[in-house]
Amino acid sequence: MRKKRDTSKKREAILNGAIDAFIELGFDKTNMDYIAQKANSSKKTLYNHFASKEALIEAAFNCFLKEAFESKNIEYKSDVSLETQLSEFADTTIMLTENPRKLGLMRVTLSAFISHPELAERAVIFSDAQEDGLIDWLIKASKDARLKVDDPKLAAESFWSLFAGTFFWAPIVRGPVGKTQGKILKEEFIQLFLSRYRVNQ
Repeated sequence: MRKKRDTSKKREAILNGAIDAFIELGFDKTNMDYIAQKANSSKKTLYNHFASKEALIEAAFNCFLKEAFESKNIEYKSDVSLETQLSEFADTTIMLTENPRKLGLMRVTLSAFISHPELAERAVIFSDAQEDGLIDWLIKASKDARLKVDDPKLAAESFWSLFAGTFFWAPIVRGPVGKTQGKILKEEFIQLFLSRYRVNQ
């Protein structure tokens, strides 16, 4: 019996080639021929995995989102300061735009979403289906009587909203925040969050 070929590595190579092509030329100017060239793949193999460049940008962004959410799976530690632990969560957002390739992918994806709103709609659905590790962390910190959070999902959304404008959306347009200013703002946002939810002891 012939063994089934492992196509995961080829699929990954195609995705990486597509990301390189999109960042280099932009979404609208990139075609499947160039993606195949960047991925060192034949067009037949390319189409065996992805029907269009829209399917490619969607798959690439979904991988990005999945990785971003996985980075938020940070375990609660009762013996570590809340500031230190929340700083780790904040860094999962900050580091996204400090990576030039990820920043490039986000810029290209945003452009694709503008011209193809159906892609944006599906991205929102995919994002909503992912598990936010901060929610579980907030529940455990509340059970440990260090925070008082009645609605962990709302609290998590509030936390991410504090950081998104400064450390996510703005850098897509103008580039990452400077290290010194970023440190000051990160500490400020964490203290604002804790002033709302920390249990006074």
